[in-house]
Amino acid sequence: MFDESDIIYRYTSEEAVEDGILINLDQIFPGYEKTNLFKYATTNLMNQGYIEKDEIKRAAIQDMLMQAHAIAKSKSDGFTQPDWFYSGDIELPDGSKQQIFIEKNETGRYTVMLPQDH
Repeated sequence: MFDESDIIYRYTSEEAVEDGILINLDQIFPGYEKTNLFKYATTNLMNQGYIEKDEIKRAAIQDMLMQAHAIAKSKSDGFTQPDWFYSGDIELPDGSKQQIFIEKNETGRYTVMLPQDH
């Protein structure tokens, strides 16, 4: 019914990075662009103990991404049936549980977010 020429305006993930809504994970982990399933995380998720007072907690972020990867892998039958959206629970740095959404973005990679960020 509609095609690309019908689009009037598109808000890109890069614009969301500029606006402070998303964080580009490639900037936190340079060199992993080709192997990392995840491109972005929402600022709200990162404020759950992954970034505090401008300190980036890389080990905690890496743990969160490993948990997100495990969710996507288990729900896609080992990536044999990839999908555009996954959800599951992770353990935050403070030990509490949190549901996250994992959604494919325009780059072909995924954005990790809190449900309210969707």
